[in-house]
Amino acid sequence: MMIHLHQLPKLKDKEYSCSPFCMKLELYLKAMDLNYQNHFNLEFNKSPTGKMPYIEMAGKKFADSNLIIQMLEQQNENSIDEHLTLEQKAISIAFIRLCEDSLYPIGVYSRWADKNNDSWKKDFIESTGLPKAMATIVYPVARKNVLRQLKANGITKLTSSEIYSKAEKDLQAIADFLDSRLYFFNDKTSLVDIVAFSFIKNLSDGSCGKKIQNFVSNLNLAAFMENMQQKFDIR
Repeated sequence: MMIHLHQLPKLKDKEYSCSPFCMKLELYLKAMDLNYQNHFNLEFNKSPTGKMPYIEMAGKKFADSNLIIQMLEQQNENSIDEHLTLEQKAISIAFIRLCEDSLYPIGVYSRWADKNNDSWKKDFIESTGLPKAMATIVYPVARKNVLRQLKANGITKLTSSEIYSKAEKDLQAIADFLDSRLYFFNDKTSLVDIVAFSFIKNLSDGSCGKKIQNFVSNLNLAAFMENMQQKFDIR
């Protein structure tokens, strides 16, 4: 059965979505060898939740990357984490939450709110696929909406140095746990590998500014990142 994957656009010269959640879902589909077709767009209004990613399958729409993966695994009776012990599954959940609940808003902040990041506006405008004049109009509207969400999250109450200090501690924790290994567990891909790779890749590709990019480059993550890049053919 063909899965139609709707995700946010790729940035210029990148081979993956600018959203780590979208990237995560695509890599999961690849890892599980499921048939899918990509649709890169900004059509949030067509998503059941108003967010990306979402999929269309057998004429029905499903949203939220975690719920989609859960549904597919129940449907296919096949789990990407079937090789993990209960303890490993618990650790996996903790690191996934670290990426999705802690690192994610920091990445959003670095793109949309950090005045020292002068690359994101250009990246966004080039990635929309819209005429430049229209994309230039869309950007401030999108930014206003994102800043409202960041305020609701509470992250903007922190100073920039406090925000990036949190990111550094989170990323250091991932690097310390991996300790030069190619995978989190058992020399085999699990969901936490896909999630961590998707978030670190987005944080370190320049779109989130130089501060995080430089910090990641000095962490003991090279073996893990290179292995995942080769496995999924992503640069």
